[in-house]
Amino acid sequence: MTMDLRQLRYFVVLGETLHFGRAADRLHISQPPLSRQIAALEEELGVLLLKRTSRQVELTEAGQHFHAQAQRLLESLEGAVRSTRAMASGEQGALRVGFTMSAAWSILPRLIKAYSQAYPAVEVQLSEVFPRELNDALMADKVDVGIAFPWQRPPGLEYEALYTEPLCAVLPAGHPLVSKADLAVADLAEEPFITFPMTTAPALHEMVMGCCREQGFEPRIRLETHLQQTIVNLVAEGLGVSLVPQSLGRMELPGAVFRPVAGARQVEQGMIWSAHNENPCLAGFLETARGLARGAGFRE
Repeated sequence: MTMDLRQLRYFVVLGETLHFGRAADRLHISQPPLSRQIAALEEELGVLLLKRTSRQVELTEAGQHFHAQAQRLLESLEGAVRSTRAMASGEQGALRVGFTMSAAWSILPRLIKAYSQAYPAVEVQLSEVFPRELNDALMADKVDVGIAFPWQRPPGLEYEALYTEPLCAVLPAGHPLVSKADLAVADLAEEPFITFPMTTAPALHEMVMGCCREQGFEPRIRLETHLQQTIVNLVAEGLGVSLVPQSLGRMELPGAVFRPVAGARQVEQGMIWSAHNENPCLAGFLETARGLARGAGFRE
């Protein structure tokens, strides 16, 4: 079969106008080439598509059927071209975002909202992971980009800072330190701590430990758990205190009180991605995040 898309387009326009002169004008060709292509199409199909008289052109019953099918085919092709170009430019497709729990309470919601508004045809697939798992997920191409604390990264992974916030104290509601006007990290020296194991969130674990050591004490760790929400919940039950990123105060968990502390370190979060990632959607995500960071879109 030798029919081509040009013949289909010619026939669709002719079927819409039912006039060789008007169809030729719309196609920006003269009438003779149009007539030859339609005749060639009928010969290829072995079917009469048009009834021609000196005054008008009509579609045969078979012509009406073929016209509808040709329209659908051309529309489908045009849609495929548009979607392919959109995927190549990152305007359509899927983006897999891995994030840690702290990001969910700080920068992630605003970032995903801004990106989805800028790229509504991209499907964003979110997966919450432990910080220790994120590098492996990126290297194994299980996620395209991660939002997390900076930490040691294998060669091939890129990192860009987006947001900083201070550590704050989280205390049981009835604790005496809740009412202290100028709470300092050193005030927590004798308190039992609830925190993360080093293996779960190495960057944040080191941040909390370093913050205490700078104030001259080694924190007395009573409990370790993997999730920050669990830490806050255990504090609310009166089992200890903790230092956590300030944004976790959005939990508003009954029994847990968040207080700023003098001498607390700043916690940094950013985006991590593989330099070898070829997903076209990644570039738009990175630029959206950079735009929010430049415009202080992650600030309160």
